Amino acid sequence: MLSIAVIIANRNNSRFLPQCLDSVLAQTLRPAEVVVIDDGSTDNSREIIREYACKWNIRPIFNQISLGVSASRQKAIEHSESDYLTTLDADDFYQSSQKLAEEARVVAESPGVRRIAFSDVVCVDARGEPLSLVSSRRRIREGDLSFFIRHLSGFIPRDYLVARKDYLAAGGFNPALRLYEDWDLKIRLSQRCTWHYSGVVGTAYRNNPLGLSRAPRREHIRTLRKIFAEHCPSTHPMSRALDLTRFFIYQSIYLRRLAI
Repeated sequence: MLSIAVIIANRNNSRFLPQCLDSVLAQTLRPAEVVVIDDGSTDNSREIIREYACKWNIRPIFNQISLGVSASRQKAIEHSESDYLTTLDADDFYQSSQKLAEEARVVAESPGVRRIAFSDVVCVDARGEPLSLVSSRRRIREGDLSFFIRHLSGFIPRDYLVARKDYLAAGGFNPALRLYEDWDLKIRLSQRCTWHYSGVVGTAYRNNPLGLSRAPRREHIRTLRKIFAEHCPSTHPMSRALDLTRFFIYQSIYLRRLAI
């Protein structure tokens, strides 16, 4: 049986936090660790985290000052010990109680092979009501996804299950990034691991008006282009120009879907 740590980063999401934590605790494959890091919340998040920690095997970490989501996740992972990791935002929740069990099954199918397991995602509104499956709009692929992830093409896995050793070998989250730190990490992970679909709906991704889309559009574009340029494999000027042009097209489609 895989030992799994669920890493939950929170900042001022007290209204969503109980649903998030309840969905993790309801998993048929209970995680070995649930690490909840609060990044300097000013609402009553800390009281909720302490209440759950008193009843369940939850490890709370409280940042005295805000470090940002990337640095917070990295800090929480450093405080965990399990062989496998998965992250979850505090305003999201697990739609299926089989999420961890099915992803663990997929990883265990080929022991010793660098595999990352992921599930489908359902978009929900602020109340948690389903809106649509991400797979209904974006094609799910498996195997070597380095090109597709780098170009933001098709279904981009989120809240996936990855071996700690592969996470560390890829360099972990970049704390210098304020946006798209997860995409940057997935690009690096895809250079060493293959991706495999669990067949279930895993995370319910909440359309939170205080989430990613609140940053200015120009900051999204600047960060996306910076990350892509850092990971663009083409060195020949013509090939690099073609790669960048192709990416700009995919980037425009991606931002339009996010309504940014």
